[in-house]
Amino acid sequence: MAPTPSEGLTKVGPSIREARDRLLANSHLVGRELRRRLTELYDGWLTELVPPDRPVALVAVGGLGREEPAPHSDLDLVLLHDLGRSQVAEVADAIWYPVWDSGLGLDHSVRTVRETATLAASDIKVSLGMLDLRFIAGSADIAAEARGRVAEAWRVNAATRAAELQLMIRERADLFGQVAYLLQPDLKQSYGGLRDATILRALARAQLIDVRRGLDDAVNLLLDVRGEVHRHAGKRNDLLLAQDRPAIADALGIDSATQLLREVNSAGRAIAYALDTAFRRAARRRAEEPASLRERLRRPSRVGSLRRGLAKDVVAQNGEVVLARSASPASDVGLLLRVARAAANADLPISTFTLDRLRIEGPADLGVWSEEMRRDLDALLAAGAPMLAVWDSLDQHGLLERLLPEWRHVRSLPQHNAVHVFTVDRHLLQTVLETDVVDVQSSRPDLVRISALLHDLGKGQPGDHSVVGARIAGAVMARMGFSERDREVVQRVVLHHLLLSTTAQRRDLSDPRTVEQVIDSLGPSPLVVDLLHALTLADGRATGPGAHSPWKTALQVELVTRVKATMAGEIVEDLDVIDDLAGHVLGAAPDEPFAMVIGRAPGAYQQLLVAIRDERVRVSSVAGVLALRSVTIQRARLTDVDGTLLLDLIVEPQFGSMPAAVELTEQLRRATDGALDLTERLAQKAAAYDKPRSRPMTVRWAEGAATDASVVEVLASDRTALLFQLLQAIEDAGVRVRAAVIESYGPTVVDAFYLQGDGARPLNADERLCVQRRLAGLDS
Repeated sequence: MAPTPSEGLTKVGPSIREARDRLLANSHLVGRELRRRLTELYDGWLTELVPPDRPVALVAVGGLGREEPAPHSDLDLVLLHDLGRSQVAEVADAIWYPVWDSGLGLDHSVRTVRETATLAASDIKVSLGMLDLRFIAGSADIAAEARGRVAEAWRVNAATRAAELQLMIRERADLFGQVAYLLQPDLKQSYGGLRDATILRALARAQLIDVRRGLDDAVNLLLDVRGEVHRHAGKRNDLLLAQDRPAIADALGIDSATQLLREVNSAGRAIAYALDTAFRRAARRRAEEPASLRERLRRPSRVGSLRRGLAKDVVAQNGEVVLARSASPASDVGLLLRVARAAANADLPISTFTLDRLRIEGPADLGVWSEEMRRDLDALLAAGAPMLAVWDSLDQHGLLERLLPEWRHVRSLPQHNAVHVFTVDRHLLQTVLETDVVDVQSSRPDLVRISALLHDLGKGQPGDHSVVGARIAGAVMARMGFSERDREVVQRVVLHHLLLSTTAQRRDLSDPRTVEQVIDSLGPSPLVVDLLHALTLADGRATGPGAHSPWKTALQVELVTRVKATMAGEIVEDLDVIDDLAGHVLGAAPDEPFAMVIGRAPGAYQQLLVAIRDERVRVSSVAGVLALRSVTIQRARLTDVDGTLLLDLIVEPQFGSMPAAVELTEQLRRATDGALDLTERLAQKAAAYDKPRSRPMTVRWAEGAATDASVVEVLASDRTALLFQLLQAIEDAGVRVRAAVIESYGPTVVDAFYLQGDGARPLNADERLCVQRRLAGLDS
């Protein structure tokens, strides 16, 4: 039997992968030099595979076509030919099989020049891909003809197809987000990534844009980082993961992982802004050029295009915001903010020429702002999504720091909390947007928005970011001309912007001391409470799904309701424990040691009520049964109702639906009787599913946090049996858990336990020491 094409070339195939791996093993070979060496390696090897005497041309497209191959990316190859079907199949097999046998990825096609030109004219993706066509081997004439016809088709169709291309990009951005603001961006697919850089080059070839100075540096940085992401992962991967940033920064000679992400975010911002500008120019060209000669002849000639007034000395023209002829940037201090407000309200971009005029002619120091300037800033912040594009255009042209010099410290600043999705700067803007979504009424919505904009400006600075941020907010608002009272209010809100969320999620809201401590921190001002409530909800929504949920919102609303009622001198009635569901479980199975019932709670949560009548039934056993069934406890309250312990739990099933109460009841009965060894079963589950612990356990006593209990907080890496073990240790210490508040922050949990000794009192020194020792023993 004759050998297949791949069998006849086994000596050639595997050697190319070995050669590539030798290049990658050289840690000093990075960036542009690595890409050059990989291109040379692939080109030389592929040239040997192409027969020299046939009317074919092997060309590279994609990354290899641009001489920008990533270490583990596919080889994008096209075989152009002028042959019959059987003849070209023989040539193609001689090329493709060795590539497949080598273990390298391959994206390939076989076409005639005519087929290539037809596809390029009709399929925008093919057209974009073929623009990077680069000759490798065979007939240079065939490759040159194909390149010329593809380029001509693109020049003819680019402006008219820009809208289609823009829609594709927006759909991709919805899936992958923006490089400029993500903590773990996809370097290729996210908006402002390498795929968009390729589109920018294509638009420049169609003479729709002039590539801005410095854009090549941005593209090369993303290419350099992507190369190291591939090398670090040992496979094709375009996601810059947080845990990989230190090694990649070190490989590229960048000072730190934080600086690496800031540079990547800045590069993505530059590419995205250039692309936005390009599409605006393409849209303007489509609007200005009628489709037919008859239409052009019918259009009346005019000296200038229609101008529409937007604000004093600010007009709209050709779909952009420009300055009126009478505008004077040098003498009109408020013009910059007026332009920004007008652009956001009209949802129009500011022209590049206008931005350059404002930067060159406008004053670098705006002095103390007037009331008109403050109103314009508030109108900009209240404009919704269009504010983002205006804000970014000011930033790209060096104008934002004239309004807010402190922005330079948070621009592209990474977050170090796993629940965050965005960089600090984008998080601040998203918080501003979310203030219009949250359902909180305030007499000063302008102060809500300015608090949202300023609340995290202290991040990245030495010290507690809330304390530093409050000081910065005061200085910023003084420069903006806010009254002393307004400054004090916003400073207090910024200083305590985490207070409501942490209190609602870590404290027993029914304990009067919880409300007292909030009022002690905020002072007796309902306005401060309303502002803080709105900011807290907006901040949670802007942070990400890990920080926002219907249940967390409900807790914050309950806390604010209690605080405002106390401020007004009203008697705060405790939440009615004996509601219909609680009454049902308390009356169920009165002769049994316990009863259980399940009801609905906000969002995806469930309420689980357990009436415990026998001291042999331990609260830790309830937690253990739920952990065994993959049900997470979000909050726990325990109340003594006429000698029956009522355990009120808010829970969330991790997989599928909530187990039935009858199933949980049976397992809890077996655990109580000793037929089910929860410790052993949970240890088996933990061995199968738990990841290595990322941090040691920390135990902290919150002094004075409760009226009739001692409060201990445990900060630990989340794991399968953690809550079971914590409750078991506390019970073994001989003390009672009055309430527990459980909160997850990604891979970390913060559990707060309200503990009582005999007689419903706080723990004494010996009891606290016993609890401390037993909890510490869990981490040994």
